[in-house]
Amino acid sequence: MKTMAMRSSFAIFAAVVLSALGAFAQGGPQTDYARMTMKVDKLADNFYTVTGLNGSGRTGGAIGVLTGPDGILMVDATFAPLSGKVTAAIKTFSNEPIRFLVNTHPHGDHTGGNPNFAKMGATILGRPEMRVDLMAQKAFDPAGLPTFIFTSPLTLHMDGEEAIVIPVPPAHTDADSMVYFRKADVLMIGDFFRIGYPNVGGTVDGMIRALGMAIGVCGPNTKVVPGHGPVMNRSDVIAHKDMLVNVRDRISDLIKQGKGEDDVVAAHPTASYDPIFLKDVAQYYDEGNIGRYHNGDAFVKQVYEQLKPKS
Repeated sequence: MKTMAMRSSFAIFAAVVLSALGAFAQGGPQTDYARMTMKVDKLADNFYTVTGLNGSGRTGGAIGVLTGPDGILMVDATFAPLSGKVTAAIKTFSNEPIRFLVNTHPHGDHTGGNPNFAKMGATILGRPEMRVDLMAQKAFDPAGLPTFIFTSPLTLHMDGEEAIVIPVPPAHTDADSMVYFRKADVLMIGDFFRIGYPNVGGTVDGMIRALGMAIGVCGPNTKVVPGHGPVMNRSDVIAHKDMLVNVRDRISDLIKQGKGEDDVVAAHPTASYDPIFLKDVAQYYDEGNIGRYHNGDAFVKQVYEQLKPKS
């Protein structure tokens, strides 16, 4: 394991992120852990994803699992009540111990299981912002806090793989990271890129920069695994970034014309993208999170709040 030589600092957008953390600490109102099942997909010789299925839809963040003689490296941990089902799913393809767990961001559908896996012996890796955000979550078990802290890209050599953990600018939250598995050619990107419109809890410009970093990491055959949604590729990330830039610029132009929030929403600056970005969203989120976070208006309001003139 070695730290790559690159330093960067990130501003903490505490007020925005902490409010989002509360919303994501538990599943949506329709989450039914008892009847959820876990789906396993093999993406490379020793790399798998595990995702929760809730009836006809998916809930919880996708989990990445690298396995081999050096043990397991997990990316994300979904909701705490699902840890037993996640462990059972992993046992279908590996009996190795879980040695490391890294989270793509601090929301509960990606970090809720942290304490359970830490108590099984996993070392949790995270950014300083990740630790701060998790500590701020009500009743979060401190056993699930990161104990190995990184502030720049970090490379782990294990199981014949080179796994690079890359912090990005504030995007979905103030503590986003992505993890690239070089041999498997898989990028676990978290929630700053996913099916549907983004939830911008960090900054819109930070999300655009983060997507640019992801595009730079991806090759033509890279499998991009978002926190929610199907496996995608580099061209999908490019399309997502282009949409974000164009919608941001449309909203900025409306603000320059003196439009308020209601007028900007009514102008529907996402209209040309709706047929693509709202297609098939329902099958990848629980019902409650669709209603709260996944429509063009909610996204437009987030961007408007960031771009509006400061009083």
